[in-house]
Amino acid sequence: MEANNTRNQHFLAQVDQRLNALNPHAHKDNQRIYSFKIAKRESYLLKLENSKGNFIEKNLSVFDLFSFDVLDDNKLRYNFESLFQRYEGYIETHTKSLLAKLNAGDHDVKSEIIDLFAAKLINFVRNPFCIQKVLNTFPGVSSYDPTDRVLLASYRRIVNGKKPQQEYLCRTLGISDLQYIEWLRLLFMLLTPMYTGHTNFFEDIIKNLLEDRKNYIAAFVCEYENAYCLLSDRGFSQPFENGAHMAFSFNLCSTAFVHYFVCDPVVLLKDKAHPELLAYALAAREKVWPPQINVTFRRNDLNMLAQYNRRVVEQCYERVFCAAKNGLILFEPRLATT
Repeated sequence: MEANNTRNQHFLAQVDQRLNALNPHAHKDNQRIYSFKIAKRESYLLKLENSKGNFIEKNLSVFDLFSFDVLDDNKLRYNFESLFQRYEGYIETHTKSLLAKLNAGDHDVKSEIIDLFAAKLINFVRNPFCIQKVLNTFPGVSSYDPTDRVLLASYRRIVNGKKPQQEYLCRTLGISDLQYIEWLRLLFMLLTPMYTGHTNFFEDIIKNLLEDRKNYIAAFVCEYENAYCLLSDRGFSQPFENGAHMAFSFNLCSTAFVHYFVCDPVVLLKDKAHPELLAYALAAREKVWPPQINVTFRRNDLNMLAQYNRRVVEQCYERVFCAAKNGLILFEPRLATT
């Protein structure tokens, strides 16, 4: 891990924002996105903050958020930029490939679905508005130490390194110094491969989750022609809360989003399905390896869009973003009655 001069550090990848730009064909320095502050959450009232939009280059970023050792000249710092960029590099190509394939009737999209899940989950893990939830989601990971001497030296910088931003960030985010350091340690241990040529803990966790024979895995991809999907300042939302499921919703681009569902059918269908039917389904699942990811594609389903956009508003920290400033769909369209 080498020091770099990146001070303006995005906690929601620029590529995710650029896929929601109001002027997607402009030079990247001039690309903008509309920002809405939550004015009244319970009634889904949004306030447009700038009629011209925010510059993406400076949006959803904080100076030195991930810097764990700022060197004395204040030009170079140790941070996680190279680790994040590894996942950001394929977001745009995978998003376009996924939507192109599904529109052509090609459901051979497992690699895109898995890689996008990992990249989108990184936005959750590195989001400063989710620190306590992240610590709860990956308990104990930050308590480990690397055994490699070079990695251990970098890891120790997280505790001992110079962090002039720490007091301000902790006060602004409402977290303790201990929580901030634990979060940085967690990011290091999750995203840094412990051995050359090996995957990191984060990828191992995703692999184990998606290859667990007990799990049913599904993805619902929704795309629209003349309607827009919101982007949360937290980078994700959850379509519902249920202990039998793990569910995440992610914005794919200005006109598409995806729901991911992972559940154990035994838990989900307990007391709801006939035991023989459940046993038959489980036996059939055991014969399939690797486990299948069931992908459903829907176009222009405005009811699902309204539900998705409402969840984004309900669960964001304080802002949502979009490529459009008018006509956002937050309520299910009503059929005319006579």
